[in-house]
Amino acid sequence: MKKITLVLFTFLAFQLGNAQQTISFEASESYTLGDVNAQNGWVTTGTGPGTFIVNQIITTESATDGVNSLKLTQETAFAGQTSPIIGAFYNYAAPVDYTDAVFSADMFISQQDGNSSNFIFGLVNITAGFFVARVEFDYQGNIFVLDLDDTDAVIRFDTGISWSINTWYNIRMEIVGTIITYFVDDVQIHEGEIISNNNIEQVRFSHDNFEGFAYVDNFRTNDEDLSVDEFSNNTFKHFYNKDTDVLTMTSSTLAFDNVELYNLLGQQVLNRSLSQTNEIVNMSSLEDGIYLAKVSIQGRIQTVKILKN
Repeated sequence: MKKITLVLFTFLAFQLGNAQQTISFEASESYTLGDVNAQNGWVTTGTGPGTFIVNQIITTESATDGVNSLKLTQETAFAGQTSPIIGAFYNYAAPVDYTDAVFSADMFISQQDGNSSNFIFGLVNITAGFFVARVEFDYQGNIFVLDLDDTDAVIRFDTGISWSINTWYNIRMEIVGTIITYFVDDVQIHEGEIISNNNIEQVRFSHDNFEGFAYVDNFRTNDEDLSVDEFSNNTFKHFYNKDTDVLTMTSSTLAFDNVELYNLLGQQVLNRSLSQTNEIVNMSSLEDGIYLAKVSIQGRIQTVKILKN
């Protein structure tokens, strides 16, 4: 069997956009059962000039919203691949601003063993040829994300979270600035940095073409509230003083509940309960570097980046 050729689709006349959108693959949204390729902005993996795989389909087998969903399954005309390039890709009519966006989808995966596929939900800038962010369900039952280490090298980060077969999960990626937070069923599983500073032109639901299948439903773009961006500039301010190694935080009206500090490997290095509208955090025991501070005020969360030097 031959290796498949990944065909990238490039669009030249983009205008930046951040519109809200939900796709549930229903007939009311002008989707029809069968091959998703060429339906409403979707394409499937190219196999050569003008040809595409054909069995990534709209189906009524299972759904979380309505009766239809997108089914990703093995393309038997080709062998298993070394990376997840088989699947269905949604091309935005206008790129989504990466600095303030949220993406989510419901996913269901059927199989988990040595013959199974890895499935991904990825955000891509196809003009530059880079992923911006990616969640991966591997064949051993682990969830990985792409992140940057302290040298800014891209790493495949094990979140420590496992998944089960034949179960619907909601996956959400929230981006503020260059900070991305990943959630599974509204539970945060990782916080880090996007791996390239590019606007999102395409979303990929794909796999590496081994056994098993996945359903995708209720795919949303900026159509739900951000949990990490609920404070205005007048509500929360912070300042790190490198001379004193102190982080000062001020909330205009509501008292702080808690602050957690994470290094760029995702390791928690500080967790402190708070109770005042003005708080200071001593960072003198921490090594120089970049930290992510997750600040809680009455159940609302803000994440900020702190450079300690």
